[in-house]
Amino acid sequence: MGAQSLKQQLEMLERLLAQHGESGPAQRIRTALDGSNQDLQAFLTSNELWGGAGSIADQAGVDKGRDVRSSIEAALAKLGRDQISQGVVNVRTDMWVDAFSKWQREGI
Repeated sequence: MGAQSLKQQLEMLERLLAQHGESGPAQRIRTALDGSNQDLQAFLTSNELWGGAGSIADQAGVDKGRDVRSSIEAALAKLGRDQISQGVVNVRTDMWVDAFSKWQREGI
């Protein structure tokens, strides 16, 4: 694992978002993927991705139905776990991964 695995996880999230009409967040991810390694690291640890209200973790897919939101949460949880294992985190990454994992277990 390493930066390449994080990039692949982010690309999967980008495709999922684009597939479900979340073009704004998908484009922000694409911009980070197309940038330098520094840009990518900055995005992976950003409030834009893992912050509170308005972040991708908070908002992506919320108005698309529970099935779509659940698939986005699963992709974010997987990305977040990989980030945690590599120490590439935002202060909220743990909180989001815990919440998404709990919701998946409980079928919420």
